[in-house]
Amino acid sequence: MMGNPAWLPQPVQLHSSRAFVCDPLTAEQCAWYKQRWHYWYIADHVFALPTIAFFMCAIGIFIIGHFISGTLGYRRSRGPLLWQKLIAVVRYLSYRGFHVKSLKWNSAPVGILLLGLVGTIFFFGMDLIPQPYYWSSKIYGNSPALATRSGWLSLACMPFIFATASKTNWITLLTAVSYERLQVFHRWISYAFFILALMHTFPFIVYHIRFHDIHHHLSSNLVFYWTGIVALVFQAWLTFASHSTIRNLGYEFFKMTHLFAVVLFMVTFFWHCGFRLSSWDYFIATAAVYVPCYVYPWLRTYFEYGVGQKAQLLVEDNGFIRITVPVKFNWKPGQHCFLRFTSFGLLHTLSSHPFTICSLPAAGPNEQSELVFYIRQGTGLTAKLQQHAVEQPGSSVPVLIDGPYGGINEQQYYDGGHLLVIAGGSGAGWCFPFIEQFVRQRWMSADEEHGQIVSTDDKSDFPTKVVSKSASSGPLSLRVIMVTRDFNSRTWFLRTINELLAKSSATDSSSHIDVQVYVTGADSQNVNSTHIAIEDPAPKESDTLAGDKIIPEEGHKPILPEKECQGRPQLPQIIHEEATRVLESEQSLNVYVCGPTTMQNDVRNAAAEENLNIITGSKAGQVYFHAEHFSWA
Repeated sequence: MMGNPAWLPQPVQLHSSRAFVCDPLTAEQCAWYKQRWHYWYIADHVFALPTIAFFMCAIGIFIIGHFISGTLGYRRSRGPLLWQKLIAVVRYLSYRGFHVKSLKWNSAPVGILLLGLVGTIFFFGMDLIPQPYYWSSKIYGNSPALATRSGWLSLACMPFIFATASKTNWITLLTAVSYERLQVFHRWISYAFFILALMHTFPFIVYHIRFHDIHHHLSSNLVFYWTGIVALVFQAWLTFASHSTIRNLGYEFFKMTHLFAVVLFMVTFFWHCGFRLSSWDYFIATAAVYVPCYVYPWLRTYFEYGVGQKAQLLVEDNGFIRITVPVKFNWKPGQHCFLRFTSFGLLHTLSSHPFTICSLPAAGPNEQSELVFYIRQGTGLTAKLQQHAVEQPGSSVPVLIDGPYGGINEQQYYDGGHLLVIAGGSGAGWCFPFIEQFVRQRWMSADEEHGQIVSTDDKSDFPTKVVSKSASSGPLSLRVIMVTRDFNSRTWFLRTINELLAKSSATDSSSHIDVQVYVTGADSQNVNSTHIAIEDPAPKESDTLAGDKIIPEEGHKPILPEKECQGRPQLPQIIHEEATRVLESEQSLNVYVCGPTTMQNDVRNAAAEENLNIITGSKAGQVYFHAEHFSWA
């Protein structure tokens, strides 16, 4: 992307001094040209290396934040008041966002927007503040100063675009920020990359039109210019075709064309840069960052998970597709896997799709774990899965697994005092791991408290109790709110919860689960009561679901519907009431949400408002928020 340096005169060393005479430039012209912001030969150090330093400093801030939160965090909101307020400030900036109703679009949080603003100021400052933009005459060469600066700034962005592109990446390893949350940086850096590439390209056109030699210059530098133009065309496609409006028209088509365009862009861009100064170093850095991260998931899929996995397909009563895959690895609530189905044509074989895991690993070390996914039928792959499950219910199809990825912060989960889990639509299945983990945690805590024997050591006559690392900690209560337009989904949701609880042996009467189902739309008129309060979650396999009632076996409290929940819930008010109740005792509240953009916006801003109250001193404690994107891929 840099101009050809052949025009520069070779410096001549005089006598034993280090002074250089640049003929035909005068001494004053030579001294001016060799200043830091003008000299072509050090442009890579002056503009590209500070760009690298800027990105590394931003990543370093997140690394430090991850280290501090992991080592200095206080359980259950304990710690100095100043520390609580500092945490609240960081969380407010991380949660507060904006919603554009006409576009059904949520902005990034305020803190991320501020970081983007800092990046914008940096790039425009580095590019536009140094003068001049163009040389006053051709004695300073054929590469305008603005084009040179823009080219190196743009090239330095490339390693970080690829560093934020892969599911497994070094940034996630060092900061614990999941790859899907890095996608906003992947897009923003790509925008900077493209804009700076344009600011590198157009000055050449303007410059040579001014000196009336554009045709001669294009013909004499044919390879240089045409490789740049081709690279720019592919870069434009990569930048704008990745927008959700185009991407959602056909995910498989987007994925294939994206990979194809990346390959052609890198080839032509490499050819365009040639070996000018240190330009190749950035391609080497990009390969070093990206290739191991790209290869690792493939190696894990083939050598750790295997290629003989089978997925069983069923259609639930509410129309959801239930995918079950037996596996031998662990995961945590909120995580997802990429599934690649190899029996539905070449296009689907070459592409993988992310699905949220709606189950937990088996509790016992010798039990078989199952990945369970609940998927709502759409177009493309999900339509084929639906058709296959209807035509051959219970049949199995070959599948390749890549994951798990993402998920909640488990330390924050166990340190939280009270949990509020909110889901909408097809995000309902996302709630099940939270319920199952809460029940398991309370069961193990009760076993520890009462000294219950869990297992016996075969090598000894004495029983040995097996208790997990987190058995003595964990949340005290769980409230689940599910919103659906479909009455059948409500019935399915309650029945599935009952099945989960029937598998548990929990007898901890001090804790409780509160489940609310809101039915919106036309089906809301058919619901008289959709609220169940679950105390002492200990139903057995003989439990049955009769209407709205979950009837446990004799000896336990009946679980009865309490009140009517119709229409759209006022989530900000619910969060405010829940936070007020929890923070009165200076405890912590964890809020988790998976649903449409409007739901996520309401919940995150309500959580931000509660953190603002902590900052101003009207409340004490902590309010933590985690969002699972309803559709981000």
